[in-house]
Order: sequence, then C-alpha cells, then structure tokens
Amino acid sequence: MKLRQIHPLTWGVLFGTFFARLATFFVMPFFAIYLATLGFSASVIGTIFAVTALSGLFMSFFGGTLSDRYGRKQLMLIGIVLNAVTFAGLALATELFWFYMLSMLMGMSRSFLEPASRALISDTTQADQRVIVYNVRYFMINIAAAIGPLLAVVLSLTGVKTAFFVVTAVYVLYGIIISTLFYKYPFEEGDGVKARPRLTETFRVLRDDRTFRAVIIGMIFAIIGYSQFNSTLPQFIALRDGLEDGSRLFAYLLTTNAITVLIVQYPIMRFGIRVSPIKSLFFGISTLSFGLLLIGFATVEWVLFVAMAIFTVGEVLMFTMTDVLTDELAPEHLRGTYFGAMGLTSLGQTIGPIIGGVLLDTFGQSSLPVFGSLALLTGCGAFFFAAAVRERKAVLALVEENAG
Repeated sequence: MKLRQIHPLTWGVLFGTFFARLATFFVMPFFAIYLATLGFSASVIGTIFAVTALSGLFMSFFGGTLSDRYGRKQLMLIGIVLNAVTFAGLALATELFWFYMLSMLMGMSRSFLEPASRALISDTTQADQRVIVYNVRYFMINIAAAIGPLLAVVLSLTGVKTAFFVVTAVYVLYGIIISTLFYKYPFEEGDGVKARPRLTETFRVLRDDRTFRAVIIGMIFAIIGYSQFNSTLPQFIALRDGLEDGSRLFAYLLTTNAITVLIVQYPIMRFGIRVSPIKSLFFGISTLSFGLLLIGFATVEWVLFVAMAIFTVGEVLMFTMTDVLTDELAPEHLRGTYFGAMGLTSLGQTIGPIIGGVLLDTFGQSSLPVFGSLALLTGCGAFFFAAAVRERKAVLALVEENAG
C-alpha cells in the first residue's frame, strides 16, 4: 500500500486521533491525583470515572447511528467540540456537581467522535487496504499512550490545570483541520445518510445479527480480562510479599507491554488476515486468559514478564482485528451503527475492575485464586467467539448458495 493512496480525510483522522490521544494522556493518568488534590475521597473519585463509562455505554446505542443518519462530518465535529468544552470545563471546575456533568459529557463526546471517525476511515479507504489503515491507527494510539504520560512528566504538566487547556487547544486544532479537509476534499456520503436509519437501529442490529451479537458479548468478557492490567495487577504487585519495589516492577511491566506491542503487531496483523478476524479474536482471548493464569502462578519476577508478554500478544490479536471485523460485518449504510455498538463492550471496562477488586479483597495475596478466577471468567468469551465463527460460516454459505 502506497501512502498517496490514503485519502486526505483518513490522514486527518489518523493524525487527529494521535495528537488528541497524546494530549489526553497528558491528563487522564493523573486525573485521579488532580481530583484528590481538590479534596475528593477515593470513593467519590471512583464514581466520577464510573459516570464517564456509564455515559459512554448508554450513548453507544445512539452515537454511531446518528453518524449514519446525519453524516460523519457533523458527528465528528460535535464530538470534537464537546471534547474541547469538557476539558476546558475540567480546568475550571471545583464543585463535585460539575465534575459529574463534565464526566458525563466526556462519555457522550467519545460516543459521537469514535464511531464516526472509524466509519469515515471505512468510507474513504478501499476494502483491501482497511486492515492496514486500522492497524496504523491502533499503532499510533499505542505510541500516544506510551509517550503521553512521560511527556507530561517532562513538561511538569501532571495534575495541573494547564494540562487541561493543552488538551482543549489540541481538540480545537483538530476541529479546524478536519473541517478544512472536509471542505477541500468533499466526498459522497454512503447510503446511510440517504436511508436515515432509525435511532433505535442498534437494538435491531443486536437482535438480528447473531454473529455481531456474539462478538459483542465475547469482547465484553475479553475486556473484563484486559481491564485487570491497569486495575488489579498493580494492586496485586503492591501487596504481594516477595515482589520488591512494586512501582518499579509495574513500570517495567508497562514497558514490556509497549515493546511487545511494537514487536508483534505487524506479524499478528498478517496472521489475522490469513485466519480471519473472528478467529483472531478467538485466539486472542485464549492467549489473554493464559497470560492471566500464568500471573497466578508467578512467584518470581521473571514469570511475570513472561506472563505480560503472553498477555500482550492476546491483547494485540484482539484489538488489531476488532475494527477490521466490525467493518467486515457492517453493511455500508450502517457502518456508524456497528462501530457505535462496539462501544457496548465498555461494560467490561466498567465491571472488570470491580470483579478484580472483590477477588483481591477475598483472597488477598493468594495469586492463583485471584488470577485463576479472572482467567476462567475471561476465557468464557472464547465460547461466544467460537459461536460467532459458526454463525459467520453459516451466513457466508447461505450467501454462496443464493448466489449459485
């Protein structure tokens, strides 16, 4: 694939996503610390984060469908503006009420911007090139996540109001650039805008598309497992006797995760293309579960590093193919709806840390009951991916039969 074959609007989305995520990672890793400096308790801070997740979960039913109904440009710009307003508001807010309102707005804005931008990539990219473009997007997000917090530390922007205004400025610039690109490179909207799907279209899709429904449920289990990386694992390392200097060890594990992503992403992308995206998700959740189980057996540090590498391979197997699979399953006029419905998988992000916390409270430093249980729970998603494989084969066989 040659770079000049990538549509300018796609370039705008890729670089806009990169810099927006980079700026966001200035703030979000330190947001809880910032809230604590304002005097809020840990439980209250937890509810602020929960509001964002629940708001995004609710709007997943509508955000993508709105982009099918009214067009990518409108929903992207609304999402960008709402993000800019949100982060500017967070810099100015001092009362708990406003943090709740702004957290809700943050969840809504993501549900507008993310499905519309990913659907725009599909709209402006040839089918045989989308897997590469989606993997470039995933790669850029990982780079942003790796260097964003470090850059904030270097610039002394951790947990200060200035950081929120930096994020606001980046979103404003993103909005200006994407508006200019839409003006300079107009493109014909797909059939979705002409057909104007109903706002309840997501419910119909989940009811009728059994393959996609199975994938959604499987991804919820997968994200329950993946969420332990940033919630249960660091707490376990901090509490576990025999593991020296928990903060240092977890930092090294983060580095292992980032390096592994960079090493394995391209070969895994090729593997996913060869075996099909759904099978890639099946192998991914199985590998992720095995990584969690191995953490349960870790009594020395090197086992944790091996477990982290395996865990990361599972992560990449799933997340490099999720957008590709969604694009493959979605009819052209419902791309936004399908990408929006994928936001329902954030349910796993909402309940995963709670389950991990309960297991830690119950079993304490007994690692195998904690991570063995999490591995078993995560592995349940493999049954739904296997069901999705069967459903997809049946659908394709029916299409071939009708064509014949």
